[in-house]
Amino acid sequence: MNWRRGVLLAGINLVTAVPLIYLLAVRDAQFLKEREQQSAVPEMLPRNMNREFSPLVGVRIVQVQEEQTVTFNPCGLWAHYPPQVSVVQLGNLPAFVLSQWREACPPRWSVAGMLGVRVAGWSTPDNFKAMRKVDAALCLMIAIQWFLIGSFPLSRPRRWWAEPGAFITASTGVAACIAIIPVVDDLARLPALVAFGGWLWWFGLLLWKPVHLAWQSTLGGLRRLNN
Repeated sequence: MNWRRGVLLAGINLVTAVPLIYLLAVRDAQFLKEREQQSAVPEMLPRNMNREFSPLVGVRIVQVQEEQTVTFNPCGLWAHYPPQVSVVQLGNLPAFVLSQWREACPPRWSVAGMLGVRVAGWSTPDNFKAMRKVDAALCLMIAIQWFLIGSFPLSRPRRWWAEPGAFITASTGVAACIAIIPVVDDLARLPALVAFGGWLWWFGLLLWKPVHLAWQSTLGGLRRLNN
């Protein structure tokens, strides 16, 4: 167990993810503030229509205020996520899968579902408060995830970048540096996809290791029987 390496990778990935998570939380707060200001001046909006735009995904919600109210269900629809969301999700894949962080329709078994993020009223203040709890939980999961990955590397190559954990960390760091710059933030999706490829590499090694050990044990047992 290399706990120093685990602490190092956990620290680097937290420093990479926390600014992006904070930036998205600030955008949520701005969205709620703007919506409160719009609701305070109803005469500036059309009488028969109320439009809302959620910062969670790039989908415009339209509610017609006549005899009926048209409800919108974001589940099952393709959503355009900000590049900062893609960087954090693809750079911390296991933590994202378990938490379902910033997903519009988190399942109940996920951390987001258990902490109260709901599809009904998904752009409400209560939902955004629950999302702040998910932000904190995700940061904790990122720290634990990278401490374990760094402490128990699946391979020990001569070059540091040839180990999947270090490769993913470097790719995510590059993506985060690009995502923090508003003019070119969309370009961050490319190194984020590279980090996703690193996760596929890591999972492949994770599956191969026990198979390889079992095969070596089998061969060793057969040699002992022959001798």
